[in-house]
Amino acid sequence: MEVIESFVESNPCYSAGKKIDVKGLVLHSVGCPQPSAEVFIKQFNSPSAKVCVHAFIDANTGSVYQTLPWNYKAWHCGGSANSTHIGVEMCEPPCIKYSGGATITCSDEQKAKEMVMRTLNSAAELFADLCVRYGLDPLADGVIISHKEGHDRGVASGHGDPDHLFTQLNMNYTMNDFRNKVAELKSKKQA
Repeated sequence: MEVIESFVESNPCYSAGKKIDVKGLVLHSVGCPQPSAEVFIKQFNSPSAKVCVHAFIDANTGSVYQTLPWNYKAWHCGGSANSTHIGVEMCEPPCIKYSGGATITCSDEQKAKEMVMRTLNSAAELFADLCVRYGLDPLADGVIISHKEGHDRGVASGHGDPDHLFTQLNMNYTMNDFRNKVAELKSKKQA
């Protein structure tokens, strides 16, 4: 996994420089058919930006583009998890189309699954590193959550990501699978 420092220094969230005591990690997906992290970085690196995350994962390459220092408070989930959790966005395949809310159609399911798995694999590696760095247990309740799970817990706004990709692309994959992968990778890193 490659981490490319791409701080969005023009974003008011970066300028605020508020720090958090990292208690967990939120996995997001961008909510539109755009695989390139650089597109989002250009968009977020603006004084008029109203949101900000810690990183984007490029769906074409799996590279992680870090946009904020990990211990900065980001504006990523629209709830109290902004003050406790690092937020990471997975970019999405170009072959999906949103038809309302978190409902998608897909013109190439195999390609979409490959791209989503590429971002998930990079996210798992990144989350394992962050769990080691911040002493987090990836299997503990509330440590690693999706945006959807954050909403269900009352710590994030009403979104379905990235769980909607797993179900609508027939991936037979869950956030529990993701947490287990992170735990496995963390164990290997600490061995």
